[in-house]
Amino acid sequence: MSYYNTYRPQQWAEVIGQRHIVELLRKQSELGAFSHSYLFCGHSGTGKTTMARILAMCLNCQSRNGTGEPCGDCQSCRLIKKGAHWDTYEIDGARFRGIEEIKDLCYKASFSPAGRHKVYLIDECQMLTEPAWNALLKLLEEPPPYLTIILITTEASKIPITVQSRCQILPFKALSPSEIKEKLKRIVEGERIEIDEKYLQFVAESVNGNLRSAENMLEQIVMVRKGEVSDGDYS
Repeated sequence: MSYYNTYRPQQWAEVIGQRHIVELLRKQSELGAFSHSYLFCGHSGTGKTTMARILAMCLNCQSRNGTGEPCGDCQSCRLIKKGAHWDTYEIDGARFRGIEEIKDLCYKASFSPAGRHKVYLIDECQMLTEPAWNALLKLLEEPPPYLTIILITTEASKIPITVQSRCQILPFKALSPSEIKEKLKRIVEGERIEIDEKYLQFVAESVNGNLRSAENMLEQIVMVRKGEVSDGDYS
């Protein structure tokens, strides 16, 4: 499994950067006062999907510990980590972007969840068609009390204003080199890898705030050093 997936945060405390968003969502979880719809927007590799999944765990956790963190161990948390939770739907907006797919989601929203909460996580939502947005807007206007919709996009300007006005908008910023380097250090410690810190600094400064790219680049460097790929394969 790639570093990106192996070391994906499972709790708010593990998230690198985005402290303003982390503290807001942690407080909502602590109070049990969630919004019915969110718009996570910002550059690629800044933690949007990761934090959406943690939020989904908070919404469905069977034993939150009072700090706003999901327990990570209950049946709901384990299934959300695997992408197999019965009430949590992850939709790729680039593939399932038409009105029929959204109408199907709206239909399923009418059924009460088997657990605590039903969550729709729509990634790359800027790819939805105009008719699909119109269908989703009706659900955003009058959502059932047990439904939370999390929209994720790298292009907020393409999201209809009528949709934005019905969401809590959370802008994600590009991570700083120091924040990225902090995560890379966690990975090399977890993998028990000895690597010169100059490589970590180089990676952190080369990815324009994209943590996912940094983790992939670190993995390539480690593979080159182990001889699993040739220098000519690395770029």
